[in-house]
Amino acid sequence: MALGKVRNMYRNLILNRIKVAEFAVTNACIAKCSFCDIWKQQPKVFVEREKALEAIDRIADLGTVHLTITGGEPLLHPHVVDFVRRATERKMHTAVLNAAPQLLLRDDIVQKLKDAGTDMICISLDSGDPVTMAQSRQIPNIMEDIASAVELVRKIKVKTMASILIWNDNYDKLDEVCIRAKKMGFDFISLNYPTFSQSTVYPLGGEGISLSRDKVIHGLQSAIKLRNSGKYGIINTAVSMKNIIKFLEDPKKVSYPCLGGKKVFFVDWFYNVHPCMQISRVLGSIFDIKAEGFKNPSCNQCNMSWYRDFSAMFQGLKSIPVWMQSLEGYRALK
Repeated sequence: MALGKVRNMYRNLILNRIKVAEFAVTNACIAKCSFCDIWKQQPKVFVEREKALEAIDRIADLGTVHLTITGGEPLLHPHVVDFVRRATERKMHTAVLNAAPQLLLRDDIVQKLKDAGTDMICISLDSGDPVTMAQSRQIPNIMEDIASAVELVRKIKVKTMASILIWNDNYDKLDEVCIRAKKMGFDFISLNYPTFSQSTVYPLGGEGISLSRDKVIHGLQSAIKLRNSGKYGIINTAVSMKNIIKFLEDPKKVSYPCLGGKKVFFVDWFYNVHPCMQISRVLGSIFDIKAEGFKNPSCNQCNMSWYRDFSAMFQGLKSIPVWMQSLEGYRALK
């Protein structure tokens, strides 16, 4: 990570104003995932370039140190490189999500993203089996495209992360997916915990993630063992995954409540700020919201991985084990 981004992170941490955010720049998507209905939405919305750049400035002004650019499929947006560049100028660490890897193989987009300062490209990987993967995303030959995309991204020296959803196909064989990700050359793996969303903006659900509580816990216990083996570069900390198991067993007994709407937030393609992508409730427009707007009471209603894992990092002294595990994993892969 560039020194300026590191300094920005520590400065905001010390000032207790640190935040992380997701910005969904479009609801258009090539993939037709069974567990996500965004691709069905009409009309298709793409954020306006100048308004989006202003939104990124406002996100940075709020103390944000990491920005994930998401969608839909963010690589469908014609100005995604400009968004990454503005985030870099504001000293924010960035990740760009990708569900359709064939988009990474066109128009020198990876080189452009690197030149703009992106820190990581995250590619969805649901299964170790090519047929299942193609069916899951409704994209023919997607596994071959993922392999080619990872090879290209690594050649250009940008970090890659496999974004693996725990679902019906893999909860009992996560090792197979992790082995596939490792063979493909991914630098890191992030695990997404299955969850449903009734948000009108970001609907999630479907039969594929209709797992029983026991099956989700089984998947998380397997994930903890894989993470602790140190072989796969899983960025989810064991502390956070154990916290999710506690949540599933008894929501009242979690060690780390969700800080969605406090330290972690989501900006949709209408520039509205939500505590997380699961929640339709709007805290305000990104152009108007002030620091005091992030006083949202802890929700503790779901196990959304991105928000839960980051939330575990910003809870004072009890977050020290989370930071230690995060740093250990990062150093092991440098």
